[in-house]
Amino acid sequence: MVIVTEFNCTVQTYRAQFEQLVFPRPTTCPHCQAAHSFVGHGCYPRKPLDAQQVYPLRIKRWYCTACQRTLSLLPSFLLGFRHYLLEVIQAVVIAHYEDAISWRQVAERCAPQGAPSLRTMKRWCQSLATQAAAWLGQIEQTLAQQAPALPLLDALGLGAEALAPPQGLLAASLHLLAWAKTCWPELAAYGFNERLRFLWHWGQARGLARLI
Repeated sequence: MVIVTEFNCTVQTYRAQFEQLVFPRPTTCPHCQAAHSFVGHGCYPRKPLDAQQVYPLRIKRWYCTACQRTLSLLPSFLLGFRHYLLEVIQAVVIAHYEDAISWRQVAERCAPQGAPSLRTMKRWCQSLATQAAAWLGQIEQTLAQQAPALPLLDALGLGAEALAPPQGLLAASLHLLAWAKTCWPELAAYGFNERLRFLWHWGQARGLARLI
């Protein structure tokens, strides 16, 4: 099990200041619902990369003494089961779905040194397309309840229906972040480049599966 956790830092800062980070201990096990059952269980390694280098990291784990399951605190700049940093993946899906440029242009913009491979970038976009409808539905439901006056996603989901799910999700993520920033002051610094980072954190906390 994982909990996507916002440490409000870059991968470089996370790596350099790991010993000083505060790792939130969940009060309830998401698997068995036992209260106050988690104890420390060390860390496991991850080696995410961008287009230029690898960042060896440690991921904090908790252990539930009630159900014997482990729980990992995955930093929000990482996706589950993806080797590249979220910011790298975000650049690719935005180039493909929002900017609608050719795959050759995507490769020139996002992988000028040949990495990630074109095959990998296409796989990311296909994965987002598979997950987009479910995530978009959750955003529509949330904004219909909390901010029905938003122009893109009103109570009927008008506007989002005119877009294919991947494009609709990317557009809706901006509206979700705009609403969230009115609720949580700590998101004030979040902008266009952090929208999928916030979306990943938000959606995983609501039981949504992988984003990309």
